[in-house]
Order: sequence, then structure tokens, then C-alpha cells
Amino acid sequence: MATIRAVLRKKKNSENKFPIAIRITKDRKSTFLGTGQYIEEKYWDKTNRCVRKKHPNANYINNFIISKIAEANKKVL
Repeated sequence: MATIRAVLRKKKNSENKFPIAIRITKDRKSTFLGTGQYIEEKYWDKTNRCVRKKHPNANYINNFIISKIAEANKKVL
């Protein structure tokens, strides 16, 4: 069984924004898939693993994250 979650990586880019990645953990080994989306840390909700509603494109990015998680689920299955 594998665990798939959205995470905010801790390495900043030149604009001081953090990348959103999909973490796949299987057999205690983690693999990260980049989404290409970058946000500031204050907009990331750690408990719900999504972008907060304060961000201007929160709905778009959250839907994008959900679709990436679905794609990762297909790969794992």
C-alpha cells in the first residue's frame, strides 16, 4: 500500500516561494513528483495539505493538486 500526499518543499526559489510537490511513500521509500506550482509559505495549510483561501488562485491550485494526486494514484495502482 502506498501513501500519496501533497507537501510543500522547503527549498525556496529566487522569488522566495516554495514548490508544491506530491510525495509518494511506498515500502518506506519516498518519491517526490513536482507540480510546477510555487507559493509563499504563509498560504500553505499544513494540516489540510492545501492552499489557503487567502491566496488569489487557491481554488485553481487546489483543484490542480487534486488532479495530480489522482494521476499518482493511477500510477501506483
